[in-house]
Amino acid sequence: MKNIKIIGLVFLALLLFTIPAKAADVKIAFANLQKALNECEAGKKAKDTLADEAKKLEDELSAKQEELKKMKDEIDKKGKVWNAETKAAKEKAFKEKSQDFQKKFVQYGEDLNKRKQEIESNIIQGLRDTVEEIAKKKGYTYVFEKSVGGLLYAPAEADLTNDVIKAFNSKKK
Repeated sequence: MKNIKIIGLVFLALLLFTIPAKAADVKIAFANLQKALNECEAGKKAKDTLADEAKKLEDELSAKQEELKKMKDEIDKKGKVWNAETKAAKEKAFKEKSQDFQKKFVQYGEDLNKRKQEIESNIIQGLRDTVEEIAKKKGYTYVFEKSVGGLLYAPAEADLTNDVIKAFNSKKK
């Protein structure tokens, strides 16, 4: 019975001494993927592309809005001299174009937002792959995301963000 207690204590002592040794092997870092998305070349290019697309859609909508304004002005000015059929036809055409404009406005916004999400999602996935590669290469056990808000403090030397941006940019060239 005494031998079992001694063996148990020896086993417990060995276990306690090996736990700190394993804990010392843990290496932790973090990366700010939102910052990396905004500062990497692919992210900058995507932002410019999306801005160009938004400008084209805005120009198209502005032209349609101007056309609607002219139709409305024409109805207001000439509507009193038109016969009932002409006035009704012009008002119907204006109403249809106005509804079409509203639908396009909403659709363009949704399409642009969907496109932005797709582009950013692809870049973020590439950044995550890059983080994994760096973590494996540098021997990190865990790499946390800073921009999500879960990381309250970490030393600056544990920040992999700039390394991720450089590695991601070099992979994309």
